[in-house]
Amino acid sequence: MYFFAEITTRELMAVCNFNFKYLKDNSTPGSWRRGYEYHQKGQVESMEVGKTGIKARVKGNFKSFYDVELKFKKSEVEPSCSCPLKEKWCKHAIAVGLKAIDAHSYDEFLERRFKVPVDYSDSQTEMNPEPKGGYIFHFNAKRRQNFFSILVMDRNTNKVIRDIEALLKALIAAQKADENFELNNSQKVELAIFQQLLKNSRLDKKAGWYDIPIAKFGGFFPLLAMADDVIDGKSKHKLVFGNEEWKLSLSVNFSMVGNVLLSLYWQRPDKDDIIPFEEVRYFSRQLKWGRYKNRVFPINVALSSLPQNLIKSTFTDVKDAEGAKFLYEELPKLRELIPCEVSEIIDKLTLEQKPPLNVVTMGLDYDGALKAELEFDYDGTRVAYSKSAAKSPYVTIKKPKEDLLYWVRRNIAHEERAYQMLLACKFAPMQTNNLAIEKENAIDFYNYYLKQAGEGWLFIEKDDMSFFKLSPKPFELVADIDFAINTTDSFEVSLYGKVGDEEISFDEIYNLIIEGDKYLRVKNYGFVEVPGQDIFSLLKSFNTFDVYKNDENKYIVKTYRAGLLSEMQNLGFKLKMSRKFSMFWKQISTFSTMDNVPLPKGIHAELREYQAKGYSWLWFLYKYGLNGILADDMGLGKTLQALTLLQKAKEKDKKAPSLVVCPTSVVFNWESEVQKFIPTLKCLKLSGAERKEHFSEIPKNDIIITSYALIRRDIEKLKKYEFRYIILDESQNIKNPESITAKSIKMLNSKHKLALSGTPIENKLEELWSVFDFLMPGFLLNQSEFNYRYVTPIVDRGEKIVEKRLKSQIYPFILRRMKRDVAKDLPDKVENIAYCELTPEQRDFYLEVLDSTKEELFKSIAENGIEKSRMSIFSALLRLRQICCHPRLYDKENKKGITTSGKFEQLKTMLEEIISENHRVLLFSQFVDMLDIVKEWLTSVGIKHEYLTGSTKNRQEVVERFNNDPTIPIFLVSLKAGGTGLNLTGADYVIHYDPWWNPAVEDQATDRAYRIGQTKKVFVYRLITKNTVEEKIQKLKQDKRNLVDSVISVDRNIGKTLTYADLQDIFTLD
Repeated sequence: MYFFAEITTRELMAVCNFNFKYLKDNSTPGSWRRGYEYHQKGQVESMEVGKTGIKARVKGNFKSFYDVELKFKKSEVEPSCSCPLKEKWCKHAIAVGLKAIDAHSYDEFLERRFKVPVDYSDSQTEMNPEPKGGYIFHFNAKRRQNFFSILVMDRNTNKVIRDIEALLKALIAAQKADENFELNNSQKVELAIFQQLLKNSRLDKKAGWYDIPIAKFGGFFPLLAMADDVIDGKSKHKLVFGNEEWKLSLSVNFSMVGNVLLSLYWQRPDKDDIIPFEEVRYFSRQLKWGRYKNRVFPINVALSSLPQNLIKSTFTDVKDAEGAKFLYEELPKLRELIPCEVSEIIDKLTLEQKPPLNVVTMGLDYDGALKAELEFDYDGTRVAYSKSAAKSPYVTIKKPKEDLLYWVRRNIAHEERAYQMLLACKFAPMQTNNLAIEKENAIDFYNYYLKQAGEGWLFIEKDDMSFFKLSPKPFELVADIDFAINTTDSFEVSLYGKVGDEEISFDEIYNLIIEGDKYLRVKNYGFVEVPGQDIFSLLKSFNTFDVYKNDENKYIVKTYRAGLLSEMQNLGFKLKMSRKFSMFWKQISTFSTMDNVPLPKGIHAELREYQAKGYSWLWFLYKYGLNGILADDMGLGKTLQALTLLQKAKEKDKKAPSLVVCPTSVVFNWESEVQKFIPTLKCLKLSGAERKEHFSEIPKNDIIITSYALIRRDIEKLKKYEFRYIILDESQNIKNPESITAKSIKMLNSKHKLALSGTPIENKLEELWSVFDFLMPGFLLNQSEFNYRYVTPIVDRGEKIVEKRLKSQIYPFILRRMKRDVAKDLPDKVENIAYCELTPEQRDFYLEVLDSTKEELFKSIAENGIEKSRMSIFSALLRLRQICCHPRLYDKENKKGITTSGKFEQLKTMLEEIISENHRVLLFSQFVDMLDIVKEWLTSVGIKHEYLTGSTKNRQEVVERFNNDPTIPIFLVSLKAGGTGLNLTGADYVIHYDPWWNPAVEDQATDRAYRIGQTKKVFVYRLITKNTVEEKIQKLKQDKRNLVDSVISVDRNIGKTLTYADLQDIFTLD
């Protein structure tokens, strides 16, 4: 309570706490430490204490004595000194102040003047007035080396207790004799001390002291702190034990000359004061307890964990490089052990250290090389790079203007990275601390690496470095391009370099890069960089594409290799084209600039706008000796565009045979299209066994039509002829380059080639190579090179850049229009007839039935007349039509063993193409059995479909499923079931497999797709088998629109229009 009252009185009266902390806080680190040293050495030689202050004399270093006066005031102590130092609390005043604190001079002043009690609690201690225990403990830390000693004295008898064991036995006996016997808290503490003594001590029987090894004394201090009275065995003063921890702290500062100033002090938990390190005695370097005057208390750290040189005294000066080592190596460890008060500038250096600035000083060596010296700037001080930097890792920093000197730690890892970066730039170490770089590496470094170095680098030029600078004028690779003389089949490329007005021959450039050089020195301009890799890439492409150099030092390139020019542009070449070649390049680069070519004479068709453009594109290819692929959607008239091209070529370049190779199923289509659109073209069809008799007629005809199936057999004959054009219809038939068909076709000879296909790529990218290998061999390299350059990067790695490169190369030679692209040019409904051919077995079967049926039919007509023979006519036509669709419809038990149908094979081809182009189809047939055959095939190949016949019960559900599910591409409908009441606008293709003889019935079925709500153009195909009743009736139908009623309908009497001559024509074989 006394201490609380003292604090309260001081606070209420606002008096000064004149103590160690007061002196430390009001002085500089240097004065505080020097003043303390003066005090310890006894340099305060006289001190007179007056009523209001002190006068003293302090022995100096440069003068015998300095006079110091301390004036006591209520709120402060005001010093003055005769020394020349300008500090208020100089070292002399500090020394006097410390002596005044020891003497309690200021506290006694306050007591006299302001009745503030003096606090003597640290030194003047009193025994416990009301002890609860029976013993007094004497503590001696110096009695024996390596031991602390305790003496136990009976409080009542003042006798020394030598037999603790007897005391414990008596205690046990007392507890047994009295159940209510109980120890108070003080007695319990004494009992615990006795137990520890019995366990850990050795009794000096003569002296009565219990000696405990220091290593085992740690558990005694907390017990002694709770005992009633502990006496210092030497001074006989009572020791006051505390439980609150005193914290050893470290103050770190800089001196003016760059030394690190360290001071250790104790932070008191009970007063606003600090105690210099040496004022507190520690019992052992291992035990965390200390003593100040008569106070004993726990401390925050075992002194054994601190550096030995640090705990020798309160103040320690760390000088020179050792100061830097302390800051960067020892201080971080100390901060983990004890509180550290670090000056602001040191804290900034150790916590916010930035990497040094890399300084490269460049100059010219005697042999013209670029020489560089690498240094590092630490806060304005530069140090050179050194392999041995780790041995002296600190840099001394001097700041004269700020009167400051300190150290920073070198960032060795940073310095080594900077050095390695210079080595990576091709610098080579020299014998001195310099580096050197020569020739092209020096030019690279000076012009590129310097700009990329970024922040953290400073480059200094101590010599004129203009020799290494690149020309301000760029180096250009130029290509002069023109068609070869008297031909457009090839063009000439002249290569050279250009810088400003200076031209450099390509040979000079080539020789430079062959020698491995990168830079060329150009007169009046300096160095320029030559893109060697781009030149090598171009020459490699030249070699791959069979480009050769002529006697005039010009490169000769086939015109169809014009895609090389895009590659040259991508490589940075400047293309200078002649006017004629420039027109060609603009046209081949963008289809939109293609000229509209006048249509040839003799064509019986009006080409739609997109067809006219397609024909113009084909003519452009023909004119420049190029070949390509017309890849329009099915139904857009690829055949008509090709025929128009052949007619134009005949008009301009006279008569010459062209060969059309197509699937067997469309041979008749081609023949029909020729007759329909350009009848002036003389056509020769090579089919059947009799074709061998017609090979000699090839030169006399304009168009020769054959099939892929026959080309393999006839190649030895056909390869003898030179054709104007070879046209492959459905060119995907040669997608496999290893097939006999593909190899045979590539043996044919022609000046021009054309591929027609709605699906130039069905499954694999390699298929495109095979077609172009036919059109322009080598255009897409050889197959393995094509796979390496394009297939693997595009298919396996998904590289879009490579895909774009391939697309740009083939773009000029593929014309593809989807139906949606040309919708504005199309009528809402486009109708076509697709002619089919009977297979040989099917044809034999057809003729057999025709012969037997014709004899029976005309006998009936002769006997009964046409009107009464309508059922016989119907029966005869039905049999023949069934065979045209599929022999299985008539020969249900398959006695003939015929499993194929020409029409069915063509249907499969058409469906596969339509589906591949993401269109949807309605397939009509009046024969449910035929739909079942189609259904069976669709199921086997995994094509989703819907099926509707007269027996289908959930009609609306089937229709909605087709209309709402775009993944179902085919709807099979019987003509009878689908004639009315259905809305199938989900489809945009309609195929009549076996057309009904009455156009109105067909139209009604077609309108299932072509009706209100349809947003697409509708294509309608009728499959007609050539040289059969289907073709005959189709011709008659043009004039007799109601033929079916006159022949088939029993309930209509309209059969008068069918004459005997008509029947003779229908049942007669051409």
